[in-house]
Parts: sequence; C-alpha cells; structure tokens
Amino acid sequence: MEIHIQTIKGNDEMDISLERVSEGQLISLKNLFVLAAYDLTEFNNTDIGEDGLFQVTFNFMDWYSDPNYHMYFIRSDRSLAGFVIVKRIQEEKLYYLNHFFILRKYRTMKIGQQAAFMAFDSFKGHWRVSEFDWNRPAQIFWKKVVSRYTSNQFIETRRKDNKGPAQEFTNHVG
Repeated sequence: MEIHIQTIKGNDEMDISLERVSEGQLISLKNLFVLAAYDLTEFNNTDIGEDGLFQVTFNFMDWYSDPNYHMYFIRSDRSLAGFVIVKRIQEEKLYYLNHFFILRKYRTMKIGQQAAFMAFDSFKGHWRVSEFDWNRPAQIFWKKVVSRYTSNQFIETRRKDNKGPAQEFTNHVG
C-alpha cells in the first residue's frame, strides 16, 4: 500500500508518500533506526557501541509479522526521507504513533507534518502520540502537528510510564 500527496513548496513540487515496508526492506528500516538513534544522542546522552554503531534492539520481524504494527517508509520524490510506525493497541482501542523519524535534510520542508497527517488519515479512530521529557524538539513538533491536524481539539496528558507528555485525539471514525 502506498499513499501519495503532492505539495508545492516555492517553485518546487514534491511528491510525499508513505510506502508500506516489505519483509525484504526490514534491513533498510533497521538502518534508519540506527540513524535515528544517532540523532537522539544529542538529547538522551546514549553512547555508541564498541563496534562503532548505535545499538538497535527491536525485533523488526516480530513487528512485521504482527497485524497491530503498520510500518511505512516516508519518501520525498521517491527518496527515503524517514519512517513512521503505527501500533494498534487493541485493549485501549487506539492507534499509537510508536516511532517516527525524518532525516535532517527534510526537516525544514514540512515533510514530517505531511507524513504525520497522512498516517493519521490512514487510520480513523482514537490516537495517542507521546514524547520523552528529554526530547524537547519532539514535544514542540508534535504539539504543533497535532494542534494543526485537529484544529486544537486534543488533550494533553502524561505518558503511561510518566516519562513525558502525550497528546490524544479522535479523527473521523470510519
């Protein structure tokens, strides 16, 4: 499944898309997670491993096999620009923005906001987005994105683990 949107920025037109991650692309997703882990060291003070890589311990095949996980690459003009992972939490009857990453090159182009809107539009119902207390840039980004998406119709609470804020909203129930 691929979802597309075209946007005009200045004199340029960009094709933003979400592309479902296939089993053969799981290594690419893992590599993007390593880049995301590197990016976060500015805020979470994580050290690099002795092998020169940041440790990513997620089992991507488990996520791929689990129907509650929806994994997408974010593309800009067909180039990898990041990823989004949505998890359906059945017991709470909500969609959770589990992981989201945009490469630095694309961060000033509103690609992240458009990709988030596309993900939200793909799954109708109750949503939760959350951030860690130590990740202030993510808090600013997500509060702005959720506010724009919902016309400021969301509630802000604390994460269930009390490690940061969470925004909850309901989009059109299908």
